[in-house]
Amino acid sequence: MSVKVSTDIEDLLIWAYRVELPKVPHMPAGPARHAKGWAPMSAFGDLLAKIDDQDVRNVYGVTPDRLATGGPHADALAIDRAVAELDGLHLDVPAGWWPFADMAPADGWGEAGAKVISDALDRLAVPGEDGGLRFKTSPGWLVRKHAMMGTVPDWEAEPIEYRQVRGANGKARWFVMHKVAQQVNGEIIGYVEHEVEGWCASRRRPFPGAYHKMELVPSPVYAACDRAEYEVWHAALSALAGMLGESLDAHRVTGPTRAARPWEPDGRQTRILPSLRGLAMTGA
Repeated sequence: MSVKVSTDIEDLLIWAYRVELPKVPHMPAGPARHAKGWAPMSAFGDLLAKIDDQDVRNVYGVTPDRLATGGPHADALAIDRAVAELDGLHLDVPAGWWPFADMAPADGWGEAGAKVISDALDRLAVPGEDGGLRFKTSPGWLVRKHAMMGTVPDWEAEPIEYRQVRGANGKARWFVMHKVAQQVNGEIIGYVEHEVEGWCASRRRPFPGAYHKMELVPSPVYAACDRAEYEVWHAALSALAGMLGESLDAHRVTGPTRAARPWEPDGRQTRILPSLRGLAMTGA
């Protein structure tokens, strides 16, 4: 019996997609084997097709190694089968998800922070059958993408300033709610409030009831999206490590060794966890 080498799941994926699976020649004409899970990555291939009418990838979505003299290792094929099963991995947005604990507590940015999370989730998630929010991003796509590129989803963000909204002169702006009458046939049926400029230029003072507003500079919406992608990717690696475990011929799968939330190294946080509902367990 051969001795298995303990290997972190991230290193194993890079080995499979950058070293072993390129040993398969160019794919024949017809739909790609990963058509369903690979759709988000196909734009570049489509562009190449328009230029030279030829897709350079093989059936595993990677550029073939034309100097290879043998086929891919059996473990690499088993890894790819497991990655393909990640389309059945359900990743729900946990209640109270907050990806900025390194900068502020969950309520530290007030309404501005709540709006950032709302805007980010509008981009990232869709309602599930149970009414909860589910991430749109395919875990399998993320795993393949970063394994092929040898990269990690970017999670670092520049410092965010929570400050009063400022005008062109650098001073805090004033706002006030203004009621506008709604009329039908000349009869007032109600009022609608609109936020308008709260500074009276002629009197050089704010209108009665005027207030300041807070903003986040720069906007952390894209940083929230990046960190969500990192969490989805990490959850997928954890699921793969559990699926593959001791089942490979030459590798014992460990890890992932990276932190689930590297921006929060010291505390317990609500984070994205994989649910294995509908996910088959893969053997070698």
